[in-house]
Amino acid sequence: MSNQLDELAQEPRTGAVRKPEPVAQESGLSRFFRSQFVNYGILPILLVVLIVAFAITEPRFVSGENIINVLRQVSFLGIIVVGQMFYLITGNYDLSNGGTVALSSIVCATVMVSMTGSGASPAAAMGAGVLVAVLLGLVVGIVNGVLIGYYKISSFMVTLGMGSATTGVALLIAGGVPVTGLPSEFTKYFGTSSVAGIPFPTVIFIIVIAFAYVLLNWTRRGRQAYAAGGNPSAAFQSGVNVGRTILIMMVLGSVLAGLVGVMLTARVSTGEANIGVQYPLQSIIAAVIGGIALAGGEGRVSGAVMGALFIVLLSNGMDLIRVQSYIQDILLGALLVIALLVDRLRTRFRISKKAVAAATS
Repeated sequence: MSNQLDELAQEPRTGAVRKPEPVAQESGLSRFFRSQFVNYGILPILLVVLIVAFAITEPRFVSGENIINVLRQVSFLGIIVVGQMFYLITGNYDLSNGGTVALSSIVCATVMVSMTGSGASPAAAMGAGVLVAVLLGLVVGIVNGVLIGYYKISSFMVTLGMGSATTGVALLIAGGVPVTGLPSEFTKYFGTSSVAGIPFPTVIFIIVIAFAYVLLNWTRRGRQAYAAGGNPSAAFQSGVNVGRTILIMMVLGSVLAGLVGVMLTARVSTGEANIGVQYPLQSIIAAVIGGIALAGGEGRVSGAVMGALFIVLLSNGMDLIRVQSYIQDILLGALLVIALLVDRLRTRFRISKKAVAAATS
């Protein structure tokens, strides 16, 4: 009888609050891979597979000459992707970067040709052309930022319209033909030169990477940009000027697009009105596949760099093995769909991770 009473005493009383069952803890390796997937998606795996496959298929892919060519190509797209990241972090898109590149290219070339034709020195002509091109990027960013950040107009519609307008202005200025006759010094110093064996565009890209990393990770403005993109209402309640933050990030993104227009003009030695037509699609694919969330508030500079590198390596490898251009377009479209799917999966992983953290706290 006493044993039965002891057993009853040890049973929980009716209505007593039970402690929640402990959540199964992940192993260190599983936690690592989940963290990497949340940060970068499947990109590291894709990069390794891509490099190995093309290296086996085409030995020229890993030649020194091709590596230098890839470094130069990734510099142009990489800067555009970093600019796109500034937009995406705030929860917006930039479909105007291609038009900004085209307009800055045409205006830069036109100013230089006009000034050298008027007897100005090559240095003065180059300085004026570069300055005007970058200022055009600044203007595009201000217009985008004001309409999106302060008037709350859809970034998709604003930047789509801005991209069409800037491309149209570029075609109007150039009359539909390339602008030629640029100073030879411009191509020599800005297009084909190297610094310690590193192509000059790559040097500029490294500077842009360092700037973006410091801005987003070590400054108050960078933290505010993530907050504005992740939860604008909460950011506003915390004292963040959301409109101004969006404006600043969009100005930076469009200025980088203007800079790429100058660099590409130096590379091809002409001003082209269709020189940046591929950048809106490629930059979004590279950014999303690099772990930058379309919903805003998430993204790393390293992911943007790896995403740009993946797109350039894919295009370069397919060119070497002579894949037709229309097949490359099909692959890029498929990559966009895959990137969107991975972005949705990463969002679910983040949500589940937060739920697990809340349950264990």
